[in-house]
Amino acid sequence: MFFSTLRMRLIALCVSVVVLAMLAIIGANFLTSKSRMLDSLDRQTRQLSDSHAATIAEWVASKKSVVTSIKQAADMADPLPFVKAAEQAGGFDLAYIGYADKHTVFSQERTRAPDYDPTKRSWYTLASQVAGPVVTSPYTSASTGKLLVTFAESIGATGQVKAVAAADVLLDTVVRIIVAIKPTPESYAFLVDSKGKIIAHPDTKLTLKPIADLDKDLSVPTLAEVESTHQSKQIRLNDRDGMLYVSKVAGTDWLLVVVLDRADATSPLKAMLGSSAATALVVTALVCLLLSVLIAKALQRLALVRNALGEIAVGDGDLTRRLDANGRDELAQIGLAFNQFVDKISAVLLDIRKASDTIKEASREIAEGNSDLSARTEAQAGSLEETASAMEELTAGVKSNADNAHEANLLVASASDIAARGGDMVGRVVDTMGAINESSKKIVDIISVIDGIAFQTNILALNAAVEAARAGEQGRGFAVVASEVRSLAQRSATAAKEIKVLIGDSVEQVEQGSQLVEQAGATIREVVDSVKRVSEVVAEISTASREQSDGINQTNQAITQMDETTQQNAALVEQAAAGAQSLQEQAIRLAGAVSSFRLN
Repeated sequence: MFFSTLRMRLIALCVSVVVLAMLAIIGANFLTSKSRMLDSLDRQTRQLSDSHAATIAEWVASKKSVVTSIKQAADMADPLPFVKAAEQAGGFDLAYIGYADKHTVFSQERTRAPDYDPTKRSWYTLASQVAGPVVTSPYTSASTGKLLVTFAESIGATGQVKAVAAADVLLDTVVRIIVAIKPTPESYAFLVDSKGKIIAHPDTKLTLKPIADLDKDLSVPTLAEVESTHQSKQIRLNDRDGMLYVSKVAGTDWLLVVVLDRADATSPLKAMLGSSAATALVVTALVCLLLSVLIAKALQRLALVRNALGEIAVGDGDLTRRLDANGRDELAQIGLAFNQFVDKISAVLLDIRKASDTIKEASREIAEGNSDLSARTEAQAGSLEETASAMEELTAGVKSNADNAHEANLLVASASDIAARGGDMVGRVVDTMGAINESSKKIVDIISVIDGIAFQTNILALNAAVEAARAGEQGRGFAVVASEVRSLAQRSATAAKEIKVLIGDSVEQVEQGSQLVEQAGATIREVVDSVKRVSEVVAEISTASREQSDGINQTNQAITQMDETTQQNAALVEQAAAGAQSLQEQAIRLAGAVSSFRLN
């Protein structure tokens, strides 16, 4: 809802541009300031580290010079006053001279071991090995138990040392010097010797601890590399990010390490960022107020356009109203465009009013024509329905005739097949009768042979009887047999004659039957030919009936389609009539809507 108006959207857009510009400027200033501040801090911290290293080196040199001055008292008969004066001048905890004969002159009397031997002390041994003053690593004093470092210098040539002048400085003094080095409140410094032991640190618990206790990545080579390159190294100590600066203390093996706390060093940037954000908020608020006034004034004429449009939309539709189009700005152009738009709308509405009257009259005429066309279409649809009914009955009769013709064709075909098979059977009967005739002839021949054999047997039997009569009693039995054989031969001859007669009659009857069968076969073949001709005629009738039935079906389908089309046309005519009626009503409503506008 807040951005529902053009005024609020324009204000929001302008404010967004201002805010983005402010953010870009603040971001650029912050990044530039941060880069310059870090460069400045890096340079200043490097100079600070070198400066304090030089100060410590001067402090060490001053201690060494005092120790060197003690050397001239080594050959005095009573060097004690000079040693005490050196202690006070150098601010030492203790000054002394250790001789090669193992006796020592101290500036103060303190409890020591009876067998105290200076030549076995580390400061004596170190000074004896080097020509010039030396500084020992921190150690605990045997007499006081305090941590200290010793400045020492040998007396005599190397290898022929007769004494060593030395002075002790409490480590507290060195710690105070280191604690005073604070580039920022959270930054600090510490001293490390060449062996990696911490000489001085703000946290005294770390004294004489290896540097790796601060961070496992810290080592003497790492610090030496940082010192030799004169660069800084990022490091995280005690859960805080820092920058490491290393400077060598001249005249010693010490390294001064300065840890610059990054958050502490860049805290002015955060303050600057906060003040810049506050300034940006104030500027944004002023810009919002100023833009609200300027945009409201600039959109005042646009509100007139809105009001005019509102009156046209929800008022009495007065299209005779015009806006002031004087001027050359965009609002004047909007007014001019509004006036031109209203002129065109007025012209369009006048044309619509005329067109609506024309449409109303045309739709009335269309409705009347559609009503007449609908009545004629309905009458045509009724006639088509009657024709379709008659065609359906005709189709059913023709289809029945076609079915009967098809059935008759099947029956005739079956009868033709049966007649053909009967002709085949008659032919086979004729062939069989011929075979029987041939067999009867052969039987006659066989019977003739049998008759001949019976005749010859009768002759032989007669001869046998004659011979038996001649033989007398010896041939009597043979004569009886011959008589029987003769009797059998006569009977066989009689039977053969009778069979011959019968077979002869059979042959005549078979010949007559063969002739009759041949005549029947000829008659059946004629019947088969007639049946075939009838079958062909019936098949042609069946085909013609099917074609007639198909043609009537197609005609029936065409009439049905015409009926459906006519019904669809009737429905379309009714729809067109309804559409024309609706169009007439719409034209009336359109004329009413146009009449609600006041036109020139």
